[in-house]
Amino acid sequence: MAASTATKNPAKESLRQEQREQKQAERTKDKDDLHEALKDTFPASDPVAAQTATKPGAKKGAKSS
Repeated sequence: MAASTATKNPAKESLRQEQREQKQAERTKDKDDLHEALKDTFPASDPVAAQTATKPGAKKGAKSS
């Protein structure tokens, strides 16, 4: 079967599109995180303050009993 005559599988194409979108979203998030870290760094002689805030406890929206 030649590659030029093969039909594209819609499921594979959909998966590939979703993966491209996820990679783009991750790149955008990384850029935004870096921008925020650089903005939070003052004065310029301080190291970049790239941190992720975390809180212990239940996830948002979790129901307690």
